[in-house]
Amino acid sequence: MSKRNHLRRAGARACLCASALALALACVLSFKPRAASSPSRRAAAQDEQRVDIRLRSLTTRATGKLTVEASEGGGRARLTALNLPDPQTVAAGANTYVVWAVSGGRIVRLGELKRDARGNGGLAFERPEGLEHYGVIITAERSADAERPGDPVLSSRADEAAALYPSKKDEGGAARDAGGTAASVAPPPVPSVTAGARRAGDFYAEVDDALASQGGGRVLELGGEEAAPRARGAARATTRESRAYVRANFRGVPLPPAVGANVYVLWAVTPDSRVVYMGSLPASAALNTAEVYVRVAGFDADDYALFVTAEQQRPAPSPSGRRVLSQKMVRTIVK
Repeated sequence: MSKRNHLRRAGARACLCASALALALACVLSFKPRAASSPSRRAAAQDEQRVDIRLRSLTTRATGKLTVEASEGGGRARLTALNLPDPQTVAAGANTYVVWAVSGGRIVRLGELKRDARGNGGLAFERPEGLEHYGVIITAERSADAERPGDPVLSSRADEAAALYPSKKDEGGAARDAGGTAASVAPPPVPSVTAGARRAGDFYAEVDDALASQGGGRVLELGGEEAAPRARGAARATTRESRAYVRANFRGVPLPPAVGANVYVLWAVTPDSRVVYMGSLPASAALNTAEVYVRVAGFDADDYALFVTAEQQRPAPSPSGRRVLSQKMVRTIVK
């Protein structure tokens, strides 16, 4: 009898071991697909092109963010606003909030931003047709069908949002720019901050000191447009005592005659769509080697964007429609 019980217990242990082995094998097999799929998900995330833009509150404690993701149409945008107050407390008779795209003299109504009981809301939209660069504002209006915007409650910087297309790959897998040329131009160096390195009273010293006094200013990245898709720029910008100060480096910019122009002109655009002539760029090979210094009066705030156009003369009375470089994003803001 004891021998029979011993055999039963031995058989039970064998079954238990077999079950445990089968369970362990099943666990290993079930985890293999997950381990294999993780790298692909990470690669997909790395391939995504996305830009996040923080909106500034002008009259309330509201906050906002604009996220633009690359799409064939030039960017799929998602705007999120938090803590928006009752619109009637912002503008008399207002009943809702409306989102607008602003670029130069063009204003496009993007849609109504509906808020919940906590003042949070959002709006998704595609890149406004015909606008390669634009700013976004939110206003309190009487109706969602308002024809013109009122005073902004939340706002991006001027022309801060830009068209964003998926990167195209050639047969070798190399990314190519919008003009179909392999994007091999090294990024230009960001100008250094060198206060006091020059003689006091010198024009260059004034620009350096202004930037240094503002912690280095904003770092702006410029990218090439259709006329010069490989062109790139990096600049530091700030304001002091109603003057704008800029230092910029450029790389990969063709000489003006290569695009049918005589000169390149640097412009600034403010959130209220005012365009300011900032000066012309070198028309020689120094364009891609020398550092450009700029000082222009008439700026009340440090919230302007930069862009470059191809022109036939200087000074140009207004920017032509041929953009060579446009601001892509503000990479760093130092106050």
